[in-house]
Amino acid sequence: MHALKAIRSTFAIAATLMLSAEAAAAQALPSAADVIAKHVAAIGGKDAVKGIKSMKQIGTMEITAAGMTADVEMTMVAPNKQAMKLSLAGLGEILQGTDGTVAWSVDPMRGPRLLDGKELDQAREQADFVAGMLYEADRYSAMTNEGIVDFAGEKAYKIKMVRKGSGTESWQYFSVATGLQIGSESTVTTEMGTTSSSTTVGGYQQFGPLKLPTRSEMMAGPQKMVMTTKTVEFNTAGPDAVTAPATVQPLIKK
Repeated sequence: MHALKAIRSTFAIAATLMLSAEAAAAQALPSAADVIAKHVAAIGGKDAVKGIKSMKQIGTMEITAAGMTADVEMTMVAPNKQAMKLSLAGLGEILQGTDGTVAWSVDPMRGPRLLDGKELDQAREQADFVAGMLYEADRYSAMTNEGIVDFAGEKAYKIKMVRKGSGTESWQYFSVATGLQIGSESTVTTEMGTTSSSTTVGGYQQFGPLKLPTRSEMMAGPQKMVMTTKTVEFNTAGPDAVTAPATVQPLIKK
């Protein structure tokens, strides 16, 4: 009987110690807001980001499964406009973008179309590029630090975010060592349906006031795409730099 009581006491002490350790670990874990603040400071600071009214990136995109490489030009204008042009040798141009109200896609195979539903919500959210770099809390209904995990070969904080409006869930990964974002995971909606997407970013370089990644590797289903940024220009595009292409204009209801 005494031995049984001793065993029970030992288990009770062990359980208490484990709970105490878990509580201490939880207390030591920084909040999602603190992790994001470190990232913002690492890329140049909130004031520097807020000073960006437009951003133009030029680079290349490699679609590995197809053995294709495209020239990429991305123009973003605050607060919520974005246009991307992919130039594929022998195939033509693929255009995607939003003027903050409507969003579109144009490609040589399917022609022009307007986005709606989840695709439209995604396009508008992605175009909010200043808020996207700052991960401003008012854009999200929930932001939670789910702990430290291994991601892209290093320790990272795994931050779960839920967008207001669309309810889109994503997980953003920030390096414990540097504070910089090193990747993300989410579900992407296209006209072909939904698919899980995982992106790894790196190769940070200084462009003007900001430190930005120069390489992003995205896996969307079985498709792998690698984007390399060569140049970045700030505040060179006017407010009318992003407009729907001529082929899309007839689809827009006046």
